[in-house]
Amino acid sequence: MTTPVSSSGQPTANQRRLDPELAAINVLIPRFDLGRLAESRQFEAELAAQGRILMPGVTHVDAAVPGRDGNAIPIRIYRPDEPLARLPVLVYFHGGGFMLGGLHTEEERCELYALRVKCVVVAVDYRLAPEHPFPAAFTDCLDVVMWVAASAFSLGADRSRIAVGGNSAGGALAASVALECREEALPDLVHQLLINPVLDCRASTGSAMTFTDTPVWTRSDNLLMWQSYLAETSGEVDYRASPSLVDDVRDVAPTSLWIAEHDPLRDEAYEYAARLLAADVPLAVNQYAGTFHGFDSYRMTRIGRRAMDDQVWALQSAFVR
Repeated sequence: MTTPVSSSGQPTANQRRLDPELAAINVLIPRFDLGRLAESRQFEAELAAQGRILMPGVTHVDAAVPGRDGNAIPIRIYRPDEPLARLPVLVYFHGGGFMLGGLHTEEERCELYALRVKCVVVAVDYRLAPEHPFPAAFTDCLDVVMWVAASAFSLGADRSRIAVGGNSAGGALAASVALECREEALPDLVHQLLINPVLDCRASTGSAMTFTDTPVWTRSDNLLMWQSYLAETSGEVDYRASPSLVDDVRDVAPTSLWIAEHDPLRDEAYEYAARLLAADVPLAVNQYAGTFHGFDSYRMTRIGRRAMDDQVWALQSAFVR
């Protein structure tokens, strides 16, 4: 049977086939109004504080990295409790549309990576828009990657096995940092883990144009995010903000891409993947049927757990040397 579609060629909200467990919890998923940012940030902090249970087998410490703008960049360093030799490192950038999020919002994910991959995870509390528009978030993330490489010995980490990763806007930052790290003076990266990544400020792909009513993330959210993040940008926007604008992706770190079916960001991820393949960059692409933006955060669902299992496997494989 053919699924009916709208005049734009995309299924309407009532016609999309969601994973049954995601469909069941969809009505319970909180919506953040980026137009009411102070309220959304408060709501997010309250949600993060509810029922938080630390994961056994992982410890963390908080620290700060000096930023190039004279700012201090808060970080949280996770590591498995068991004594191991020098560990690989994942520098992780949270999601939140460049406007929300912090060290409090993706703790469980970071703990899972540290425990199951057997790696150090350095989570970055980069500066947020609109108070700190581009390039503040990018420079904070790059500064932390450089600090991790310089501080590997004291971290008990292996400088030759550094990866970057991020979810949504954090995926944009990971991709931009990976592109920048092709410069000779910067750390070599072994992998970039891009989860439902934001990649293209033009928001002109088929999915970006037509997914106006999808759960969690919509076209209007996407446009408001870019408007806020790029508010003070003078001249042309470049890949440090919007990775898809890069002229050449050759020699970027091996990549794994995680894509939701019903997501405005879906098609820009596929376009970026095609460029990586054409440039012979090692690449794995993972799309999950019936999913929406950020679905892997809902680990009470089987498909959310499967996505996390796949991410763990991707990192384990990337760190084998």
